[in-house]
Amino acid sequence: MKRSKLRKQSKTKVSTLKRKLWKVFSEYIRLRDNYTCFTCGRKGEGSGIHAGHYIPKSIGGIALYFHEKNVHAQCFYDNINLGGYGSMYHIKMIERYGVEEVNEIWKIKNQINKWSEQDYLQRIEHYTQAVDNLRLQQ
Repeated sequence: MKRSKLRKQSKTKVSTLKRKLWKVFSEYIRLRDNYTCFTCGRKGEGSGIHAGHYIPKSIGGIALYFHEKNVHAQCFYDNINLGGYGSMYHIKMIERYGVEEVNEIWKIKNQINKWSEQDYLQRIEHYTQAVDNLRLQQ
């Protein structure tokens, strides 16, 4: 098989794994946070509660995309209509984790990370088990 074809297949597989991981990771976040919006405290269900990022996916890199302290349950209004409600998110992050930990999360943003297929598979398995455990506790 030609090199470009192999590279394309690998990227396709990684993008598929990334979607699968997001599905189980976001479910884990919503369960962990009891379907309660991190920024406003509103309780929700189904598509009314998202997994919203403190440091946006577009600038945070893969490490922050799936970082448990960077992602919290957020209501549709705060996450979509208010664009993540960054000012309140920042206040809540400092209340929950402290300034030092928030600064550490910002440092991760500057790191270049690339995950292998195996990295995605391990995380999918981890969060699938975590979701099952949280469901058993409820």
